Amino acid sequence: MTSSVNWIAAYNRLFILLDRRDTPTYHSGPSFLRMVQQVDPGSPSYEQLMPLRQRQGKSTSRKSFYWDIILELPEQQRFQLFRLFIDELQPHAKDEVDAIRAIVFGGGYAVPTTVVPVDLWNSEKLNNSLKCIDHAIDAHQYNRATTLSYTCLEGLYKTYVRKHVPEQAGLTDLLPLCKVVKDDICKKLQAQGPFPFEIVNAMPTLTNAIANSRNGFSESHFGDESQRWLAIFARDLTNSIGRLMLNFM
Repeated sequence: MTSSVNWIAAYNRLFILLDRRDTPTYHSGPSFLRMVQQVDPGSPSYEQLMPLRQRQGKSTSRKSFYWDIILELPEQQRFQLFRLFIDELQPHAKDEVDAIRAIVFGGGYAVPTTVVPVDLWNSEKLNNSLKCIDHAIDAHQYNRATTLSYTCLEGLYKTYVRKHVPEQAGLTDLLPLCKVVKDDICKKLQAQGPFPFEIVNAMPTLTNAIANSRNGFSESHFGDESQRWLAIFARDLTNSIGRLMLNFM
């Protein structure tokens, strides 16, 4: 889906901050390009870019080449780059950064992503999926975001079952996997004493909500905006369930 972000307006506001010399928001050419390389490792360094632009007869002014670099990025990487700058500049220019956020992300704050320990089964897939949920929402790819939430839960549950309930490792459906995980966590907690059962018992309800979100609320009933709130809802539930489960991994 192509977004309707006004990238020119967003960039003009961003450059004002990046051009404030002798302040924490200032970013030189090399520093700007190092930020870009975090989202696109194939992007050139300052030493590589300047001779190239000179040979091509392009301007080497910071405002020109910053914009050209941003414009050449695929849109999802553009969202990631603006997210990096927003996170870095926020403590130093809150009002200006909030204005940029409103243009690019509609003013929303992303929920921090859960990080799955690297020693667990298929952790790379889980980590990549969790990181991509926010990026998909930023890029207005709401169906992809809910699918990624579903995939994260599926991976988390399978990881837990393989480690703690290996006799049930053959399960593949999300809700039966969730029940096995919930029951095992409850058993562990009961052995320690009283605990708020309702919190753990909410896992299947929340999982079912994500499964339903992924499997099809009709846009004709809710309009396009429904896809955004469903994607955000699924993301938040995935993070909540993931954080709970990581205590028992």
